Amino acid sequence: MKAIIIEDEKPSARRLNRMLADIGITPEVMLHSVHESVEYLLNNPAPDLIFLDIQLSDGLSFEIFDQVDIDSAIIFTTAYDEYALQAFKLNSIDYLLKPIDEDELKAAVERFQVAFAKARKNST
Repeated sequence: MKAIIIEDEKPSARRLNRMLADIGITPEVMLHSVHESVEYLLNNPAPDLIFLDIQLSDGLSFEIFDQVDIDSAIIFTTAYDEYALQAFKLNSIDYLLKPIDEDELKAAVERFQVAFAKARKNST
């Protein structure tokens, strides 16, 4: 499974990376802005799962979807609850509020893994 983190607050990105490592996930890359994320997503194979903050240093992460067609599953990781409805209109698995609870993160990842396994089984 290929996962990436898009988070502008480097301490939050490192904490999420550690939490994911504890459950056996090693994100391929950590990106920190809308611009950097768009460039990466346009020039690399699509990840299976994106951990996505909403308010980034150069805009809202929803701007990424205006520039790149993304079919990846998304787990939003944000301090803002007012974007939940907009987030669930995308390929959202979950919407986790910071500080992220380890059990909630694990449950969200497990939901993704079940859906990912079903999708793989159906494609063979």
